[in-house]
Amino acid sequence: MIEEGRPLAEPDRRYWRRHVNRHVRKARRARTLLRWTGILAANLAIGAVLVATGASVARHFATSDELAVREILVEGTARTTPKAVRAVLASYLGRNLAEVPLEEVARSATRDPWVKEASVKRILPGTLRVTVTERTPGALALIRGGVYVVDEGGFVMGPAGPELPFDLPLLVGLNGRRGKDLEAALANGVALLMRLHDAFPSWTRGVSEVDLSRSDRGAVTRLEGGPPILLDPQNIDRNLGAYLALQPMIARQVGGVSRVDLRWSHRISLLPAADSSATEND
Repeated sequence: MIEEGRPLAEPDRRYWRRHVNRHVRKARRARTLLRWTGILAANLAIGAVLVATGASVARHFATSDELAVREILVEGTARTTPKAVRAVLASYLGRNLAEVPLEEVARSATRDPWVKEASVKRILPGTLRVTVTERTPGALALIRGGVYVVDEGGFVMGPAGPELPFDLPLLVGLNGRRGKDLEAALANGVALLMRLHDAFPSWTRGVSEVDLSRSDRGAVTRLEGGPPILLDPQNIDRNLGAYLALQPMIARQVGGVSRVDLRWSHRISLLPAADSSATEND
Protein backbone atom coordinates (compact mmCIF):
# COMPACT_ATOMS: atom_id res chain seq x y z
CA MET A 1 0.00 0.00 0.00
CA ILE A 2 1.35 3.41 -0.99
CA GLU A 3 1.47 5.95 1.77
CA GLU A 4 0.38 9.47 1.02
CA GLY A 5 3.06 12.13 0.95
CA ARG A 6 5.90 9.59 0.44
CA PRO A 7 7.78 9.98 -2.87
CA LEU A 8 7.59 7.09 -5.30
CA ALA A 9 10.73 4.94 -5.73
CA GLU A 10 12.58 5.51 -8.97
CA PRO A 11 12.24 2.51 -11.38
CA ASP A 12 15.31 0.33 -11.91
CA ARG A 13 17.07 1.77 -14.95
CA ARG A 14 18.65 -1.60 -15.80
CA TYR A 15 15.33 -2.60 -17.26
CA TRP A 16 15.24 0.59 -19.33
CA ARG A 17 18.73 -0.15 -20.62
CA ARG A 18 17.78 -3.63 -21.72
CA HIS A 19 14.77 -2.35 -23.56
CA VAL A 20 16.79 0.36 -25.28
CA ASN A 21 19.60 -2.13 -26.14
CA ARG A 22 17.18 -4.30 -28.06
CA HIS A 23 16.36 -1.39 -30.35
CA VAL A 24 20.05 -0.55 -30.76
CA ARG A 25 20.93 -4.13 -31.69
CA LYS A 26 18.11 -4.30 -34.21
CA ALA A 27 19.24 -1.06 -35.83
CA ARG A 28 22.85 -2.27 -35.92
CA ARG A 29 21.86 -5.57 -37.54
CA ALA A 30 19.78 -3.73 -40.10
CA ARG A 31 22.71 -1.47 -41.02
CA THR A 32 25.09 -4.48 -41.27
CA LEU A 33 22.65 -6.36 -43.48
CA LEU A 34 22.22 -3.36 -45.75
CA ARG A 35 25.99 -2.91 -46.01
CA TRP A 36 26.63 -6.56 -46.96
CA THR A 37 23.70 -6.51 -49.34
CA GLY A 38 25.23 -3.53 -51.07
CA ILE A 39 28.64 -5.19 -51.24
CA LEU A 40 27.13 -8.37 -52.68
CA ALA A 41 25.13 -6.41 -55.24
CA ALA A 42 28.25 -4.51 -56.26
CA ASN A 43 30.25 -7.73 -56.66
CA LEU A 44 27.50 -9.30 -58.71
CA ALA A 45 27.41 -6.26 -60.94
CA ILE A 46 31.19 -6.35 -61.38
CA GLY A 47 31.04 -10.11 -62.11
CA ALA A 48 28.33 -9.59 -64.70
CA VAL A 49 30.45 -6.92 -66.39
CA LEU A 50 33.51 -9.20 -66.39
CA VAL A 51 31.53 -12.12 -67.80
CA ALA A 52 30.06 -9.94 -70.52
CA THR A 53 33.49 -8.53 -71.30
CA GLY A 54 35.04 -12.03 -71.37
CA ALA A 55 32.31 -13.30 -73.70
CA SER A 56 32.87 -10.33 -75.96
CA VAL A 57 36.62 -10.93 -76.00
CA ALA A 58 36.06 -14.65 -76.68
CA ARG A 59 33.74 -13.84 -79.59
CA HIS A 60 36.33 -11.45 -80.92
CA PHE A 61 39.08 -14.08 -80.71
CA ALA A 62 36.86 -16.70 -82.32
CA THR A 63 35.70 -14.57 -85.23
CA SER A 64 38.39 -11.96 -85.81
CA ASP A 65 40.27 -12.13 -89.10
CA GLU A 66 43.23 -10.66 -87.24
CA LEU A 67 43.81 -14.11 -85.68
CA ALA A 68 43.70 -16.10 -88.91
CA VAL A 69 46.65 -18.51 -89.29
CA ARG A 70 48.96 -16.89 -91.82
CA GLU A 71 52.21 -18.69 -91.13
CA ILE A 72 53.36 -22.17 -90.07
CA LEU A 73 56.88 -22.31 -88.65
CA VAL A 74 58.50 -25.77 -88.77
CA GLU A 75 61.50 -26.63 -86.60
CA GLY A 76 63.55 -29.78 -86.03
CA THR A 77 63.83 -31.01 -89.62
CA ALA A 78 67.00 -32.67 -90.93
CA ARG A 79 65.99 -35.24 -93.55
CA THR A 80 62.59 -33.82 -94.44
CA THR A 81 62.08 -30.10 -95.10
CA PRO A 82 59.90 -27.37 -93.54
CA LYS A 83 58.23 -27.00 -96.93
CA ALA A 84 57.22 -30.69 -96.97
CA VAL A 85 55.73 -30.48 -93.47
CA ARG A 86 53.89 -27.25 -94.29
CA ALA A 87 52.41 -28.98 -97.33
CA VAL A 88 50.60 -31.56 -95.15
CA LEU A 89 49.39 -28.76 -92.84
CA ALA A 90 48.16 -26.40 -95.56
CA SER A 91 44.50 -26.89 -94.61
CA TYR A 92 45.08 -24.99 -91.34
CA LEU A 93 46.07 -21.76 -93.09
CA GLY A 94 43.31 -19.17 -92.79
CA ARG A 95 41.63 -20.85 -89.82
CA ASN A 96 41.21 -18.95 -86.56
CA LEU A 97 44.30 -19.46 -84.42
CA ALA A 98 42.30 -19.70 -81.19
CA GLU A 99 40.11 -22.50 -82.55
CA VAL A 100 42.81 -24.65 -84.16
CA PRO A 101 43.12 -27.93 -82.13
CA LEU A 102 46.84 -28.32 -81.47
CA GLU A 103 46.75 -32.11 -81.00
CA GLU A 104 45.05 -32.48 -84.37
CA VAL A 105 47.75 -30.36 -86.02
CA ALA A 106 50.43 -32.53 -84.40
CA ARG A 107 48.79 -35.72 -85.72
CA SER A 108 48.45 -34.19 -89.17
CA ALA A 109 52.18 -33.41 -89.24
CA THR A 110 52.93 -37.15 -89.07
CA ARG A 111 51.45 -37.54 -92.56
CA ASP A 112 54.94 -36.57 -93.69
CA PRO A 113 56.63 -40.01 -93.67
CA TRP A 114 59.70 -38.59 -91.97
CA VAL A 115 57.82 -37.13 -89.00
CA LYS A 116 57.54 -39.51 -86.05
CA GLU A 117 55.84 -37.01 -83.72
CA ALA A 118 55.31 -33.27 -83.36
CA SER A 119 54.43 -30.59 -80.81
CA VAL A 120 52.54 -27.41 -81.71
CA LYS A 121 52.27 -23.96 -80.10
CA ARG A 122 50.26 -20.85 -80.94
CA ILE A 123 52.05 -17.54 -81.46
CA LEU A 124 49.80 -14.49 -81.63
CA PRO A 125 48.52 -13.04 -83.79
CA GLY A 126 48.57 -15.69 -86.56
CA THR A 127 51.40 -18.26 -86.36
CA LEU A 128 51.61 -21.98 -85.58
CA ARG A 129 55.02 -23.23 -84.46
CA VAL A 130 55.50 -26.94 -85.21
CA THR A 131 58.49 -28.79 -83.74
CA VAL A 132 59.04 -32.25 -85.24
CA THR A 133 60.93 -35.37 -84.23
CA GLU A 134 62.05 -37.34 -87.27
CA ARG A 135 62.14 -41.07 -87.88
CA THR A 136 65.43 -42.92 -88.30
CA PRO A 137 65.54 -45.40 -91.22
CA GLY A 138 66.50 -48.86 -90.02
CA ALA A 139 66.21 -51.12 -93.07
CA LEU A 140 64.65 -51.70 -96.47
CA ALA A 141 61.89 -54.30 -96.78
CA LEU A 142 60.62 -56.31 -99.74
CA ILE A 143 56.83 -56.19 -99.33
CA ARG A 144 54.51 -57.61 -101.99
CA GLY A 145 57.04 -57.01 -104.76
CA GLY A 146 57.99 -53.45 -103.75
CA VAL A 147 60.95 -52.15 -101.76
CA TYR A 148 60.03 -49.91 -98.81
CA VAL A 149 61.96 -47.91 -96.23
CA VAL A 150 61.29 -49.03 -92.64
CA ASP A 151 62.18 -46.97 -89.58
CA GLU A 152 63.89 -48.19 -86.41
CA GLY A 153 60.54 -49.25 -84.95
CA GLY A 154 59.38 -51.19 -88.02
CA PHE A 155 57.11 -48.42 -89.35
CA VAL A 156 56.83 -48.40 -93.15
CA MET A 157 57.82 -44.87 -94.20
CA GLY A 158 57.15 -45.30 -97.90
CA PRO A 159 58.57 -46.76 -101.13
CA ALA A 160 62.33 -46.52 -101.63
CA GLY A 161 63.18 -44.17 -104.47
CA PRO A 162 64.44 -40.68 -105.20
CA GLU A 163 62.74 -39.27 -102.09
CA LEU A 164 63.89 -42.12 -99.81
CA PRO A 165 67.27 -43.26 -101.19
CA PHE A 166 69.05 -45.54 -98.72
CA ASP A 167 71.66 -48.24 -98.91
CA LEU A 168 70.41 -50.39 -96.03
CA PRO A 169 70.05 -54.15 -95.38
CA LEU A 170 67.00 -55.66 -97.06
CA LEU A 171 64.42 -57.61 -95.04
CA VAL A 172 62.96 -60.48 -97.10
CA GLY A 173 60.74 -63.50 -96.46
CA LEU A 174 57.67 -61.36 -95.71
CA ASN A 175 55.35 -62.86 -98.33
CA GLY A 176 51.89 -63.62 -97.00
CA ARG A 177 52.25 -61.42 -93.93
CA ARG A 178 49.59 -58.77 -93.37
CA GLY A 179 48.55 -56.27 -90.73
CA LYS A 180 49.88 -56.84 -87.21
CA ASP A 181 51.82 -59.92 -88.32
CA LEU A 182 53.73 -57.84 -90.87
CA GLU A 183 54.32 -55.02 -88.38
CA ALA A 184 55.73 -57.47 -85.82
CA ALA A 185 58.02 -59.13 -88.39
CA LEU A 186 59.37 -55.77 -89.55
CA ALA A 187 59.96 -54.61 -85.97
CA ASN A 188 61.75 -57.88 -85.14
CA GLY A 189 63.89 -57.64 -88.28
CA VAL A 190 65.03 -54.10 -87.54
CA ALA A 191 65.64 -54.98 -83.87
CA LEU A 192 67.82 -57.89 -85.01
CA LEU A 193 69.92 -55.57 -87.14
CA MET A 194 70.24 -53.01 -84.35
CA ARG A 195 71.42 -55.64 -81.85
CA LEU A 196 73.89 -56.98 -84.41
CA HIS A 197 75.20 -53.47 -85.00
CA ASP A 198 75.67 -52.91 -81.27
CA ALA A 199 77.67 -56.15 -80.89
CA PHE A 200 79.52 -56.26 -84.26
CA PRO A 201 79.25 -52.83 -85.92
CA SER A 202 81.81 -53.27 -88.71
CA TRP A 203 80.58 -56.78 -89.62
CA THR A 204 76.93 -55.64 -89.65
CA ARG A 205 77.71 -52.88 -92.16
CA GLY A 206 78.41 -55.67 -94.66
CA VAL A 207 75.00 -57.35 -94.21
CA SER A 208 73.02 -57.52 -97.45
CA GLU A 209 69.78 -59.34 -96.51
CA VAL A 210 67.96 -60.83 -93.54
CA ASP A 211 65.45 -63.59 -94.33
CA LEU A 212 62.53 -63.52 -91.87
CA SER A 213 60.47 -66.30 -93.44
CA ARG A 214 60.77 -68.42 -90.27
CA SER A 215 60.12 -67.14 -86.76
CA ASP A 216 62.77 -69.40 -85.16
CA ARG A 217 65.68 -67.90 -87.07
CA GLY A 218 67.03 -64.95 -88.97
CA ALA A 219 69.08 -65.93 -92.04
CA VAL A 220 71.75 -63.32 -92.79
CA THR A 221 73.64 -63.00 -96.08
CA ARG A 222 76.46 -60.54 -96.75
CA LEU A 223 77.39 -58.22 -99.57
CA GLU A 224 80.62 -60.14 -100.17
CA GLY A 225 78.66 -63.36 -100.70
CA GLY A 226 79.16 -66.56 -98.73
CA PRO A 227 76.68 -68.90 -97.05
CA PRO A 228 73.58 -67.74 -95.18
CA ILE A 229 74.21 -67.50 -91.45
CA LEU A 230 71.31 -68.63 -89.25
CA LEU A 231 70.97 -66.61 -86.03
CA ASP A 232 68.79 -67.11 -82.95
CA PRO A 233 66.32 -64.16 -82.85
CA GLN A 234 66.30 -64.30 -79.04
CA ASN A 235 70.10 -64.40 -78.70
CA ILE A 236 71.30 -62.77 -81.87
CA ASP A 237 75.04 -62.73 -81.15
CA ARG A 238 75.21 -66.34 -79.92
CA ASN A 239 78.36 -68.03 -81.34
CA LEU A 240 78.88 -65.25 -83.89
CA GLY A 241 82.12 -64.00 -82.34
CA ALA A 242 83.48 -67.55 -82.18
CA TYR A 243 82.48 -68.22 -85.80
CA LEU A 244 84.19 -65.07 -87.07
CA ALA A 245 87.35 -66.05 -85.20
CA LEU A 246 87.23 -69.57 -86.67
CA GLN A 247 86.50 -68.56 -90.28
CA PRO A 248 90.12 -68.86 -91.52
CA MET A 249 90.44 -72.34 -90.01
CA ILE A 250 87.03 -73.41 -91.40
CA ALA A 251 88.09 -72.28 -94.86
CA ARG A 252 91.28 -74.36 -94.64
CA GLN A 253 89.84 -77.52 -93.13
CA VAL A 254 86.26 -77.62 -94.44
CA GLY A 255 86.44 -75.61 -97.64
CA GLY A 256 83.22 -74.21 -99.09
CA VAL A 257 80.19 -74.01 -96.79
CA SER A 258 76.58 -73.72 -97.97
CA ARG A 259 75.07 -72.85 -94.57
CA VAL A 260 76.20 -71.81 -91.08
CA ASP A 261 73.87 -72.37 -88.12
CA LEU A 262 74.77 -70.51 -84.90
CA ARG A 263 71.51 -71.04 -83.00
CA TRP A 264 72.76 -73.81 -80.72
CA SER A 265 74.41 -73.28 -77.35
CA HIS A 266 78.22 -73.57 -77.59
CA ARG A 267 77.98 -75.18 -81.01
CA ILE A 268 78.56 -74.11 -84.61
CA SER A 269 76.81 -76.20 -87.25
CA LEU A 270 78.24 -76.15 -90.79
CA LEU A 271 76.81 -77.62 -93.98
CA PRO A 272 79.68 -78.14 -96.46
CA ALA A 273 78.90 -77.02 -99.98
CA ALA A 274 79.78 -80.39 -101.60
CA ASP A 275 78.09 -82.54 -98.94
CA SER A 276 74.52 -82.68 -97.59
CA SER A 277 75.63 -83.90 -94.13
CA ALA A 278 76.18 -81.40 -91.33
CA THR A 279 79.52 -80.94 -89.62
CA GLU A 280 79.61 -79.67 -86.05
CA ASN A 281 82.52 -77.64 -84.79
CA ASP A 282 82.44 -77.41 -80.99
